[in-house]
Amino acid sequence: LARFGQNEIAREAREMQDALRRYVPSAVADQLDEGKSLDAVERDVSVLFVDIRGYTSYAQDLQPDEIFGTVNRYTETVSNVIREHGGHVVEFNGDGMMAVFGAPRALAHKEQAAVLAGREVIQAMASLPVGEEGATLSVGVGIATGSAFVGNIRAADRWIWSAIGNTTNLAARMQALTRDLGAAMVIDTETRKAAGEVASDFDLHEAVPIRGRRQLEDIFALPLDAIG
Repeated sequence: LARFGQNEIAREAREMQDALRRYVPSAVADQLDEGKSLDAVERDVSVLFVDIRGYTSYAQDLQPDEIFGTVNRYTETVSNVIREHGGHVVEFNGDGMMAVFGAPRALAHKEQAAVLAGREVIQAMASLPVGEEGATLSVGVGIATGSAFVGNIRAADRWIWSAIGNTTNLAARMQALTRDLGAAMVIDTETRKAAGEVASDFDLHEAVPIRGRRQLEDIFALPLDAIG
């Protein structure tokens, strides 16, 4: 009876862990399994944002189930790419997504990993069928590298694991600039310096005004026609 009880407890624990992994990033679930703290700490990370272009116009003529199906294929595809390159999805927000490379565990060459993931996401969307025959999605990707506070944030009824700080804000601004510059991806100087050859075909844009920031920034943009 004692062994049966222990086996049953172990089975229930595994089921709870499996359920947890369906709702939180796998790296966060691993940290919890190992009993490690997820309190907010300052880390050097690369933050990636991706957003569907023209999503509102695309969705306005579709039924809710059609929109859900498209978003489900989009999120599954993007999250698989992010995970394969060592990143972790922090949140999905409709047509937008945020991922972190370098937390909760350190990641060697996180900048390269983020840029490679961004390239693969853009390519994957170009071949992901949606809606009418031959229609595909187009996305813009923004990446910034630097310090951020990464860990649990308290909500009213739960903890939310995220990355907060200027680096996250800058990554979001980089993504928004893809529309203004007609680019597939925009990255900051720190990411470009460390990414090396995988970002060699990005064009330099000097002294660009960034919304919400006092200083002008040099940024690097990947032209739309550079994605094969």
